[in-house]
Amino acid sequence: MKKVNYLLLSILLLGTMETGQAQSRARIDGYLDLVHEQHVIPGFSVVVVKGKQIVYAKGFGKERLGSSKNFTANTVSAIGSLTKSITALAVMQLVDQGLLRLDTPVVHYLPWFRTANKDMSDKVTVRMLLNNTAGLRAEPDLSYDLSDRALEHLAKSVRSFFITREPGTSYEYSNVGFGIAGLLVHKVSGLSYLDYIETHIFGPLQMRSTTSDPSKFSEIGAIEGHYPGKEKAIPALREPQTESGEFVPAGSFARSTANDLGKYLIALLNRGTYNSREILSAESVERMWQPNVVFPGLSEEEGGDDREFQYGLGWMISDIDGRRIVHHGGSTGKMSSFTMIDAENDVAVSMLANVDLTFIDQYQYPTIFNLVNNVLHLASGTPTTTYGIPNVPDPSKNDFQLPDGASEKYIGEYGQDRGGDNWVNFGLHLSLRRNEKGILEASVARGEQEVNRFTVDFVNEAQAMSRNMAAPQRMVFKLAPNGHVTGLYMSGIAYDRESGQLRETHRETAGSNGARFLLPKDWDIHWTREGFSANKRGVPKICLTGSFKEGKIKTIDSYIQAHFPDSPLVHRGALTNHHEGGLVWRKQSFALKEHARELGALTVFYGRKGPNQLFLAFRGPAAGHTLGLQEVVAPILKSFRFRGD
Repeated sequence: MKKVNYLLLSILLLGTMETGQAQSRARIDGYLDLVHEQHVIPGFSVVVVKGKQIVYAKGFGKERLGSSKNFTANTVSAIGSLTKSITALAVMQLVDQGLLRLDTPVVHYLPWFRTANKDMSDKVTVRMLLNNTAGLRAEPDLSYDLSDRALEHLAKSVRSFFITREPGTSYEYSNVGFGIAGLLVHKVSGLSYLDYIETHIFGPLQMRSTTSDPSKFSEIGAIEGHYPGKEKAIPALREPQTESGEFVPAGSFARSTANDLGKYLIALLNRGTYNSREILSAESVERMWQPNVVFPGLSEEEGGDDREFQYGLGWMISDIDGRRIVHHGGSTGKMSSFTMIDAENDVAVSMLANVDLTFIDQYQYPTIFNLVNNVLHLASGTPTTTYGIPNVPDPSKNDFQLPDGASEKYIGEYGQDRGGDNWVNFGLHLSLRRNEKGILEASVARGEQEVNRFTVDFVNEAQAMSRNMAAPQRMVFKLAPNGHVTGLYMSGIAYDRESGQLRETHRETAGSNGARFLLPKDWDIHWTREGFSANKRGVPKICLTGSFKEGKIKTIDSYIQAHFPDSPLVHRGALTNHHEGGLVWRKQSFALKEHARELGALTVFYGRKGPNQLFLAFRGPAAGHTLGLQEVVAPILKSFRFRGD
């Protein structure tokens, strides 16, 4: 804590001592140099706009830990939910043209749109999608499709969801609402959502290094960011097999640079005009910044003043340090952004960071909210403040110590059983080990990607807190009556402890095509260049086939047509997702008419690894099919590796 207190003291002294200097750039440079020196951020960039020009744009640190490449004002990083303001701008452009009306129900434009309680969803208007009052908090089963079909899939997925609050009356942050707003942009304009924002926003603003299209990431040099580690960040890999288009309008893929965001801010500060070209009417800019609904702001303990924040259309509006500030953050789990606009003083600031500062441990490090607010102060010639820095000690700190030798029972491997999210916490495996200092340490990974590393700070023998650079997370261990640890809960995820007995009943098998996995010892397997076929020994009716290759077959239906052409399907189950080991498998089960009086079952799994299409098909009598999936297929999915994993 000594280092952090020094950082905060230095920042405050700098703001107090240099406010009289004419050069705001020198003030900002001095402040950000201290942030770079004392903070845990590997790299970041900041842009400051005054009136019609960028007055400051600079990067600090490295694009990636271990790399020599500097993070600059042209480094392409994630902006996350700042995209919501871009989607709102696109909608308001269509409002300006008379193609959309804010207070018209969504069903007017999407007649099939409904939730389980249709009387409630019929009340949801376009405005409610943009101000987070539609009541849509559903988490859909993703389609893993990057086209606008994914947005339609998202809108249709809420049919099984109940709206529990009167639409338009209360604030509930909703990525789903903005996804549906993006679908409206597509349906009304006739362009895909991506094409629309490229043509009508990024193009006119000359934001040449800004995109929400993952296929362009390599072309523009987009970075991947970092996950939280103990004392430094963990470099992240791109995982294209997990990419899907449902939340593009909410910010899942958006990338930009400090210089490009400067152009966006110029247009907003000038009431929708950039280089004498009207991007949006001044009236619509004002409507976006007009408060629609209130929600809790920062408490005094968190470094705020207990005042409520407000939400307009894609933007938050708050009274911060005596100024009316329009702001929005963005968070992806491995990168973050924050933007503040002080329209009355004609100044705006954006910051991009290659680690998620939204969920940084605010008791150790200043948050991105605090950092951007202070840059805004310095750009306006006023002192920095501690707004957003907690003024109380970390309430999760404790002085409990496990009895000598008690940590042994926690050591082991834990697999994700259920829970999680669509962003970071899926398909996870958690390992607990003692580190070189004898302290219990956890590593959380998805396949080859480590997404978290922390030490375990026990509150008592059943509860603990994670300790690293990120905000502390509560851990609850599942204890059997004999004291044995059978699993744990953390961040909304249930983990089951792995017993290690699987190796006694299964063996590893591998093919020349690069695939390897665990198969029951009483199964025989025949490998081919393209895949394999396997049977339970002496039971030919129960079989498993696999195909791992690049090819034209890219759906479960086409795989069935190619490999089971003579098997009539009498029932089709729901298409769902299954996450294991860094891969996302699409799963669907079918009932087959085998013989006159016999019903069979077929379950097909489809995944992607690079250019390769991965299929697994388990077939057998309907009786015992679910048990077979658990005993045969589940271990395969957990242990599956392909070419270099």
